[in-house]
Amino acid sequence: MNNEAHNPQPADSHGAVDLSAATARGNSSGGVQPAAQGNPAMQAPMSQQGAGLDIPLVDTCDDSTFEAVAARSQQVPVVIVLWAAQSLESKQLLATLEELARDKMGAFQLVEIDAARAPRVAQAFQVQVIPTVVALVGARPVPLFQGVAPKEQVAPVIEDLLRAAQQMGVTGRVAVSGEDVAKPIPEEHLPALEAEERGDLEGARAAWDKIIELNPRDEDAKDHRARVNLRLRESLASDDPSARADALFAAGQYAEAFEVLLQLMEDASEEEKEDYRVRLLDLFRIAGNTPEVKAARRRLSSLLMI
Repeated sequence: MNNEAHNPQPADSHGAVDLSAATARGNSSGGVQPAAQGNPAMQAPMSQQGAGLDIPLVDTCDDSTFEAVAARSQQVPVVIVLWAAQSLESKQLLATLEELARDKMGAFQLVEIDAARAPRVAQAFQVQVIPTVVALVGARPVPLFQGVAPKEQVAPVIEDLLRAAQQMGVTGRVAVSGEDVAKPIPEEHLPALEAEERGDLEGARAAWDKIIELNPRDEDAKDHRARVNLRLRESLASDDPSARADALFAAGQYAEAFEVLLQLMEDASEEEKEDYRVRLLDLFRIAGNTPEVKAARRRLSSLLMI
């Protein structure tokens, strides 16, 4: 169970979520019975009538509390990720699944289980690779995938699971608040953000560089680093003609700022061109996908081909 999967391995040969057998069992026995008709201990309180189950959107579990999670799956689909604290891949997948849980606004509950602290649960799911993702629907286990995958690959798997859960009669939702769906600040970002607040821009840039080195997919960190780079340039007293571009950009004159740097590139050496290219990409990232950015990107591509 110490093996780490660096690529996602589907539960079956095609990577699909197959709940047909479970659905058939549910249908043959009259379907999944609502929790209200079963054991009262299995019922989660409602925050208000029809508003959803008053349970955490993202929860944790160990051997002693797993039975309650299984009971909860009679009302709402539960996605379980078995992970390891020492695994960077596990942490990346946790972030992806937490984001999907927020996106789906309570359509499923995410339960995170540290496999080392829940050996009986890991054994029950026959976990061989970390991380492993499974689901519980109507207390029935559903293998999903092993290893890490980007959000765009994981999202369709979750969609298939939710459709199958609907067919099985498990249609409850988690009651969510604005705090639940707000994107949390990753713990590893805190030192860099604190350095920014102190005005230690060099320290902040070094911290963001380290975060991106460890996790090249961290787009939020790249956004922060781009803003720190801009603030650093603004804080330096310099005769650099490109400083005017930063001033224009800070004033919201994006097109004019891009034009300054693009004109400087036209007569620049190869080394200077690379510096201007990096600066432009930083500004593009901060500005977002605006018409000014699209036009400047086309112009930049043309200049780099000369």
